[in-house]
Amino acid sequence: MCNGAPNIVAQTGLKPEQYEVVELAEPDSLPECYGRVREALARLGAGREGWRRIADYTGGTKTMSVALALAALEAGWGLSLVTGTRPDLVKVLNGSEMATLINAWEVRARQRLAEARELFNTYAYASAGALLEGLARTGPLSNALQSEVKQWVALCRAFDAWDRFDHARAWQLLESDQRRFVPQWRFLKALREQATGYEPVLDLVRNAERRAARGRYDDAVARLYRALEMLAQVRLGEREPPLNTGDLDVSALPEALRNKYEALRDPVDGKVRIGLRQAYDLLADLDDPLGRVWREHKKRALNALKKRNASILAHGSQPLGKGDYEEMVQTVQAFIEAGLAALRVKVEAPQFPRWEEG
Repeated sequence: MCNGAPNIVAQTGLKPEQYEVVELAEPDSLPECYGRVREALARLGAGREGWRRIADYTGGTKTMSVALALAALEAGWGLSLVTGTRPDLVKVLNGSEMATLINAWEVRARQRLAEARELFNTYAYASAGALLEGLARTGPLSNALQSEVKQWVALCRAFDAWDRFDHARAWQLLESDQRRFVPQWRFLKALREQATGYEPVLDLVRNAERRAARGRYDDAVARLYRALEMLAQVRLGEREPPLNTGDLDVSALPEALRNKYEALRDPVDGKVRIGLRQAYDLLADLDDPLGRVWREHKKRALNALKKRNASILAHGSQPLGKGDYEEMVQTVQAFIEAGLAALRVKVEAPQFPRWEEG
């Protein structure tokens, strides 16, 4: 009874099997209230697929109301509240009460948006995009929220494409939003235009950083190896005459070097192919600026490359860990930085942006 009025069960004529009373030892303990309510909602919702589920959080202590609203939002229940004319902050005016459905979907959508932001900031662009697309399909959104969701879906697709080296698709999706991501846009433009020719090398390094941030160290090390290999290939290709590691023209080399590299000719197809180490040794033999840097870093670089060779994605059978990646990335970044400086090449390659709140 409350103020002489019958309780809710009596007023509604509910039978014992149609309701459940959950007793709380500590009605002001949020963890207890939330846990008990969460269990109750799961129990009540079981086997009632297709039923309309509404939680009214009008009564109870403030803690109980908060717990019910939190648990209901998590479980996907609708929310209801008795409102009316308020002469003060204590209660509504007698006789003006009215049960009102709350737009719980908008609140849940904001929660999902926060989850998508976390995924975006950990470089899980496909997962973030799928979550946001689900928001747009599941329920109605306000114009402002709908606009925000659409914008971030496009950005998730753009950075997912870039993360997969689909630069043309990334360009298409980012073009209308380029002013929000000026450093990244400039780098993408340089990538597409091959401004210096070395942009793909740094793109691989940034990609490796993102893989490592997600704990995918074997993938990250594989990308670092490719970046190191590509650096030598680009440099050899821009020399005069250009040299191709996949089909080396031995006749284009100084006469003193021809026998050394002629010995590498494949007897089957007649081509001379050289790998990463041989490419840098060739640059050193040519006294190229990058080759001189290689001489200085060779020992450290070869030690780091042993990690890559032990990877299950290369020649080994063991997964690499964080320490293996960190050793590799420090060596590779230091070498690339010194190499580009020796070549007098400057490339600004920022990491992908974060999705900040607000």
